[in-house]
Order: sequence, then C-alpha cells, then structure tokens
Amino acid sequence: MKQTRRRYLAATGAVTVGTGVAGCLGGGGSGAADTSHSCELTDRDPVDELPQPTVGSDEAAVTVDLFEDFACPHCADFATDDLVRLEEEYAGDEVRFRRFDFLVVNSDWNEPVANAARSVQKELGDEAFFEFARAAYESQSEYSWQVIGDLAESVGDDPCRVLSDANGGTYDGVLQADQTAGEDLGVPGTPGAVVDGQLLEGAASYDTVSSAIDASL
Repeated sequence: MKQTRRRYLAATGAVTVGTGVAGCLGGGGSGAADTSHSCELTDRDPVDELPQPTVGSDEAAVTVDLFEDFACPHCADFATDDLVRLEEEYAGDEVRFRRFDFLVVNSDWNEPVANAARSVQKELGDEAFFEFARAAYESQSEYSWQVIGDLAESVGDDPCRVLSDANGGTYDGVLQADQTAGEDLGVPGTPGAVVDGQLLEGAASYDTVSSAIDASL
C-alpha cells in the first residue's frame, strides 16, 4: 500500500514505496502551469467542503469508503480494473462507493491532480469526476500541467479554471478533511477500503472488497 506528502507529511510522517506489499505507503513540489491552453491563472477562493464523489444510492444499505492517491500505482490498477468490476456488480440501491483523497505518496503531482479532480466534481458532478479520475490514473506516468489541462478538456470542463484550482490548491481543505477521515479510521495506505465502518486489512482488491460487501448484505 502507498502512505502523504508535503503539508500532509507533517501529519503522517515521511514514507517510501514499500516492497513486498501490494499497496502504497507515504513519503516528496510543482512548477508554474505552462501549457498550450494559454491560460492566465487566477487566484480562486478556497473551498473547504465538498461531498465525497459517490457511485450508488445515498440510501444504500452498505457503504464502501475507498481511500486513494492519484500518484499511487496500486491505486491506478485498482481504480481502472477492480473498482470498475465492483461498481458494475454492486453499485446501486444496495451498495454505494465513496472516494476519499488520501495522499500518501511523496510526489509532485498527487495534490495538483486531486485538486483538479475536485474542481471537475464541483463544476460538473460526480460522474465527470470519475471520468477524469480514471483518465488521470491511465496517464499517471505522464503527469504534467499540460496533461491536467488536457484531461479537464476531455471531460468537457474549462482547462484554465481547473489548472488554476490545481496550481493554487483551491480544494486543499477538502483534501485535508479526507486525509483526517482516513487517519481517524486507521487507514494505513492506499488503496484502502472501509466497508460499513470496518477497515479491511491490506490493500483493497476486488476479492477483499466483494467479500466484505457480501458479508454485509
């Protein structure tokens, strides 16, 4: 599992990518947003509250809380494969999935990408957030300001506003709230899963999450 970076490092301590563990553990800062989108970056008012992006009914009997980091390779594998299968099989009236940002990797890009994703969520909603998130994970090895702007544009959002939010940390308060929630639950790294308040051991996977859901239904 992967464990936080930058301002989050003060709370969680420095870490490195572990060996022999199927996940990411925490441990290291972004230049100016210089892209082909010809943006004039603006200072935007900070946003401290935003619901977690959700798939499934708010009235669902079972809630699956997932803790992910956009710079965690294991999160990319989980979000683009296991989670797709889980949502196809379970998301709906009985089960809902909520995504929390849990920044544990020492990376220049997890915080800007997370801010960009929340910017998309605020403007276009949860469906666009998850479209952006999966595309971001698929571009994980290529993160740049150009890529962030391109991803925003690909989901129908304004790349310049998204880049301003990513560069300025507009949603840092939202990210910190998610971080605190994960720490309070004892989430050790990413991808982490909590099913109906019960923390699953180890990195989240299709098998571990589906088994916990089945036991809760």
